[in-house]
Amino acid sequence: MTTTGQRMTALLQDMVQDRQRYISLKNLLEEQRTLLLERNSEQLNRVNQELMQIYQLLADSATARQQSLQTLGFSADKAGLRQFIQRLPEQHQGKISALWEDLQRHAQLCQQLNERNGMVLHMQQQVMENVVNAGQPADWLY
Repeated sequence: MTTTGQRMTALLQDMVQDRQRYISLKNLLEEQRTLLLERNSEQLNRVNQELMQIYQLLADSATARQQSLQTLGFSADKAGLRQFIQRLPEQHQGKISALWEDLQRHAQLCQQLNERNGMVLHMQQQVMENVVNAGQPADWLY
């Protein structure tokens, strides 16, 4: 059985690890974009596998964070996490709040990078469809 203090410590350590995971994710998403533009499928497969591993770790971490918040008596959402931070000793609140805000910024940046990479993939798909349908003008119009 874990104590409240141990659960709180684990929750905070998990946030630190997630921040590092988002930094790694950002770097991989930037590398993915380069590989997409280069059409380097071999390296792209490697990067995609690494991305999937990080996505899984982040999903597992989010689930654990929600469970920890609920066990500690907070709602399993951003408001609950803010309440959790407010209940920490005052000398730690600023640092933990800054960590949470930084983690959210990294997550938002990664989402933007992922969407940007999705647009590159979509554009490449459209180009390929046009090339494939170039010999069939009637099909190309549709």
